[in-house]
Amino acid sequence: MEELDNRHETAIDGDGIKPPPAYAIRDEPAPAGVVVLALAGELDLAAAPVLRRRVDEAEGALVLDFAETSFVDSAVLKELLRARVELPARGVRLALASLTPPVRRLLELTRTVELFEVAADAGEAVTSVRTAG
Repeated sequence: MEELDNRHETAIDGDGIKPPPAYAIRDEPAPAGVVVLALAGELDLAAAPVLRRRVDEAEGALVLDFAETSFVDSAVLKELLRARVELPARGVRLALASLTPPVRRLLELTRTVELFEVAADAGEAVTSVRTAG
C-alpha cells in the first residue's frame, strides 16, 4: 500500500507558500489478514478522505494505531463512526490502539469511546482482532 507521510514537504507556487500536510497515514508490519495503519500528527478535514479510502480498502481486520496522533477533529471522528458500522457489515474487524490523550478526550467527550474496541497498543489490538470472530 502507498504510504502518505509528506508532513515535511512545503510547496511554493504562484499563490505563495503552501504549508505541508500536518498528518501521516502509513502501513505498519502486520500478520496476514490484518492491516495496521499508523496515524500521526493532526488528523483533520484534510486527512478524512485519505483515511476513508484506506478504511474502505481494508479486508479481514483493521487496526488504527493513534500512538503518534496529536489531534482528531469531527471529520475524522465521522469516518471512525462510519467505519464502525460499515466494516463489520463486510466482515472486517476494527480496533483502535494507543489512544493518545487528545484522541481519548474527543472520544470520551462525544461518548463514543465505548462504541469501539480499544487496545493499549497495536500489538494487543492485532491479537484481539485475530482471535475475534
